[in-house]
Amino acid sequence: MKILRFVLHLLQIGLLYGIYLMRDLYANHLGFMRNVSFYSQKFADSSLGRQIFLLPLFLVVVAGLIVFKKRTIESFLLLSMGLLFLGWQLGAGLEQIPIFYLVSGLLCLIFLLQLLIVLSKKGVRHGVFTRNH
Repeated sequence: MKILRFVLHLLQIGLLYGIYLMRDLYANHLGFMRNVSFYSQKFADSSLGRQIFLLPLFLVVVAGLIVFKKRTIESFLLLSMGLLFLGWQLGAGLEQIPIFYLVSGLLCLIFLLQLLIVLSKKGVRHGVFTRNH
């Protein structure tokens, strides 16, 4: 299980690097820029695009329930990632950041990987830093 969690953490770091790559691709490749702009605007105009903030809100509620049940550092990290994702959805927008939905998708994947890490780890009942052997 430790190897699986290590691989999932590496995937999370790779997805964070993917945000940088998306920004670089958008800035340097005209075809990519056109496609992203077209599909981002099309998604923003859809009914799902107007309600997308509900996804991180739901994920924060799920993370809060998990923190209540499993008091581990990973679960607190999950909650903070959920709050970051919710802040991103509510604070930023397509007008300010052209790759808004790409970054939102990557943040959602990072959150889901952290959720897998938390669910694969045994819970601790007595405190944050005590171990259950």
